[in-house]
Amino acid sequence: MQLSRVFIVFFSLVIAAYVSMQIDARTYEVISLFLASYFLLNFIDSIGKTYNVLDIPVLLGLFQLLLMPMVVYRVYNNEYFVQDLYYDMSVSEEMYYSFMLPAILMMIAGMKLQLKRGNWQTNSIQRALQSSKEYLKGRSNLGMLLMIVGFVSGFLEIFIPGELKYVAYLFGKLLFVGVFYILFSDFKSKQIYLAAGIGALLLQALVQGMFGELIFTLLLGALLYLLGKKISFGTKMVIAIVGATFVLLLQSIKAEYRAVAWYGKGAEEQTNTQAFFSLLGKRIQDPSMFFDRYTMFPTVNRFNQGMIQGKVMAYVPDQRPYAGGSTIFTSLAASFIPRLLWPDKPMAGGHWNMEFFTGFIVEGYSMNVGPFGESYGNFGATGGILFMFLYGLFFNVAIFALLRLSKKRPTLILWFPILFLNSIQVETDILMTVNSLIKNSIFIWFCYWAAHRFLRLKL
Repeated sequence: MQLSRVFIVFFSLVIAAYVSMQIDARTYEVISLFLASYFLLNFIDSIGKTYNVLDIPVLLGLFQLLLMPMVVYRVYNNEYFVQDLYYDMSVSEEMYYSFMLPAILMMIAGMKLQLKRGNWQTNSIQRALQSSKEYLKGRSNLGMLLMIVGFVSGFLEIFIPGELKYVAYLFGKLLFVGVFYILFSDFKSKQIYLAAGIGALLLQALVQGMFGELIFTLLLGALLYLLGKKISFGTKMVIAIVGATFVLLLQSIKAEYRAVAWYGKGAEEQTNTQAFFSLLGKRIQDPSMFFDRYTMFPTVNRFNQGMIQGKVMAYVPDQRPYAGGSTIFTSLAASFIPRLLWPDKPMAGGHWNMEFFTGFIVEGYSMNVGPFGESYGNFGATGGILFMFLYGLFFNVAIFALLRLSKKRPTLILWFPILFLNSIQVETDILMTVNSLIKNSIFIWFCYWAAHRFLRLKL
């Protein structure tokens, strides 16, 4: 069964109307519910048909900046423990949604703007995939080479200091690019290499106690793996539910697992791997915690990026004037100028942004204002809304340019999972999202060039 656009719209309206009647929703909440339902159903239906990575930041924005704040406003915002921890929304619902709803709509408009008539993007992706399969027939050695280089680099990353560590990190991602090269070749026993790639990714996450990259890599990789396969909508829905459950389970055990992996609590009794699967098993055996409002709050709070956005809106311009684009222009410059020429250029990460835009000093854990918070903190409500259109358009143009390049280098489509790995989030700053896309693009160009120049291989 394939869903038509009309059915998706109708079903989304039904979902929004039903939930709205249950909670007596306000207009902006009804619109938020409809948008989230529509884009989620559309995304699930598109699995196997196309590979639009920009659907992911759209869904994340709708979920983390519209739906989760709705839950917090209605359930948690006036609780004393939430306010004591400063996890409340800080501004009124009307003020928050008057900026956030149009800002997200403008980002979506920028990302979805058709830069060429017709179904050009989907056709380009399918053509690149088919050309890659044709090219990789009898060339599984390319995938094996990339996997070996990636595995060795990932191991060496532990011992490499400073700026070179990020270079080793990028080369480590060749392990997963190599997996895709093998999967789309005519090599036998492909599933073994797929399992090896997923196993290596899981092992890395267990060692570091960081699961965000695991989730995004698996998501981007799964969408690429399923591309071109005919899958019923029911099967796609099952895949989506299993994936969402997996994310929820990981999030629910993350804090307890990090206590073992980072601080050694209980490490004398079990290894990190044993602790991970033990915690996972307990959550599966006792799912009642997912229905308790208090035990569920840490997970809700973790997904609620709107909490930080609200603090930006409460702090700027009352405590600090609008930055007028200074942090964004600096971020763009930093993306193109190497640190060798600009030794004190800004570092990506939330520490500086949180203090500058919210007044909070973050130590020992990760928080960031995200592109929406940075846009508001620089330009205010109206300017920030307009900026988010340009932000979305930037990634739209990037996809357009990459697909144009794929006409000559069709295997470029197999690099998309690592190319956009750090650029599709709504929690990291603009420096991180733009900088990683530019650096990853340069890295991929280097790999193509070096393989041809030194090994006489055409990737």
